[in-house]
Parts: sequence; C-alpha cells; structure tokens
Amino acid sequence: MKKLFVLLLLAAFTKGIYAQELDSLKAIMDKKNAPEKVESQAGSSFAPVIVEEDGDEVKVRIMDKELVKVVESGDTTYVKVGDRGIIQVIDQPDSTRIRVGDKEISIAERDNDADIRFYDIDDDDNRIKNPKFRGHWAGFEWGINNFLDDDLTISREGDDLFMDINTGRSWAINLNVAQYSLGFGTSHFGALTGLGLEFNNYYFDRDNSILEVNDYVVVDSLIGNIAKSKLTSTFIRVPLILEVQFPNTIRSRRVFISVGIVAGMKLGSHTKVVYKDENGKNKDKNKDDFNISPFRYGLTARIGFGTLSIFGDYYFTPMFVKEKGPELHPFSLGLAMTF
Repeated sequence: MKKLFVLLLLAAFTKGIYAQELDSLKAIMDKKNAPEKVESQAGSSFAPVIVEEDGDEVKVRIMDKELVKVVESGDTTYVKVGDRGIIQVIDQPDSTRIRVGDKEISIAERDNDADIRFYDIDDDDNRIKNPKFRGHWAGFEWGINNFLDDDLTISREGDDLFMDINTGRSWAINLNVAQYSLGFGTSHFGALTGLGLEFNNYYFDRDNSILEVNDYVVVDSLIGNIAKSKLTSTFIRVPLILEVQFPNTIRSRRVFISVGIVAGMKLGSHTKVVYKDENGKNKDKNKDDFNISPFRYGLTARIGFGTLSIFGDYYFTPMFVKEKGPELHPFSLGLAMTF
C-alpha cells in the first residue's frame, strides 16, 4: 500500500515538471529538427533513449538532453527531473518521506493502512544540497555603551569625571550588512568576515559636554535647564571571527559560540545638547572629531541559539588619541538578531 502511494505521489510531482520539459523534448524528437542521418542510424545501434549507470547513480537521457537523474545514498534517494528541481525520497522500514522544495509528505504504515501527512521543511533542514557553514554576523544588534579605564572600572573620578556616562541611556546600534562564511569541511565550524555600521551614543551623566581645546579634549560645562547631552560616533567595521555551532543538524536549532577581532574606521562624530529656555526646547549640535581615534580594533564575541544571541565588543584602542584625551576604552554589551 505504501509503495503504491509513493508511486502515485511521485507521478503527481513529476507531472508538472515534465510538462515544462515537454516542449524541449518535442523539439529534440521532432523530425524537422532531427539530424539528416537519423533514419540511416535507426538500426539497432541507435538509441534515442539512453540509460547510463555508474555505481549508485543512474541517468536517463533523450539524445543529448538529460531527463532524469537518480542517486542513491544510504536510505535516501535523490531524483532530479530535468533542470527544474529535485525530489528527495527517504525510504525507511516503516515509512517513506518525499521532499520537493520546502514541502514534505510522510507516508507511514499503520495497521495495513497508509498514514499520510504534509509538512513544511525548515530551509536549513533541506539536506538535498551539501551542508555549508554559515556564521552569525549579518543582522541587527542593540546594546549599551560605556568605557573602561586602566583599572577596569566604569566610574570616573578626578579630571575624567566629565566622561561619566549614563549607561542606561547610552546605546550601541549596529547594522551588519554583509557577511562571508568559510567552512572548515563541516557546517558546524568555520570562519567569517563581513561589513557593518556601528552607531554609538554616549549620554553624559552630568550637565556637561566636551570640547577640543589646544588639541586636547576638555569638559564643556553647561548652565541652564539641560534635558540631555550626548556624544555620538559612527564607525564602519570589519570582523574576523571563528565560530562553532552544535549539536543539531539544523542551523536554526543550534547553539553557537563565536570569538574574533573587529576593526573599525570612524565616519563621523558630534555632540548634541538639548535644553529648555523661555522660548521652549532648543538643540545645539557640534560636529568635530574630538580627537576620537580614527581607527580602532578590539575583541568581539557572541553566544546564542538560532538567530538570537548576546554579543560583546571591547576595543583595545582608546576612545581618544593617546595623550589627547582621557585614557578610556569603549565597550558595548547587548542582544543581536542575525539574518
């Protein structure tokens, strides 16, 4: 009973595919388009339908056009019809599964009856193609920003007090727009690189901003009803990351850990102060480089499941050029969602 259903379903699947191939097959078999010597070769030595068998692989060709290709691998049979698609048949002792694209039909024998069910297949569960490593970089990241000093603290004292940051309002927003993955012979381990944009906001915890005076970053004390004051920087960045994924065969159901380095180049920076006076709310924006390091590098790491993860970035390069500002190292910590 099960095999009968399999044959009927395969016939239904291939009917539509075969119909699309029919025009080209007719052209091949059309006498008007056939070679002039076909009739003279119509003897026993000429075969318009050719079956080629090589181990577990069988090909059916009509003249020079491949119509069907069948490959057996373990309990799985792959059937390719023309250039239109692949049918995957997984034959097991008590059930048979047929996959076409992202659809699957399961046929199981239950007390001499056939139990037929239909499923949608996760793209990463489609094993028709050879598994390839695909890392986790491209996507969207949101987190908090702050600085670490040489004592690995986030609290500022003394001359650096003006760089005390309100961590809860200081956000890092990263958009990683490109990714290239390189597997090391498996879909579970590999390296990746890419391209991303990093937008950083640093909200000052006190009523101050910063200025560059005599080529050094100093405090800009603010007077009045200050609503907010922040420093914003934008970087383009490139990572080089090693990643391991385990244990599931489906990428969207794996735990992954990735560690690597990330390098950035500054695109711009500015300060913004919002205050209120008798005329209402006002905004002052000052675009400057503020001696922010134009290039920087550091560590990046992620741990997650599926498409969600926790990320952390720490830059060895100080926020400001050496001896032109406080010795502070930026870091960010947050959540990431990969594409």
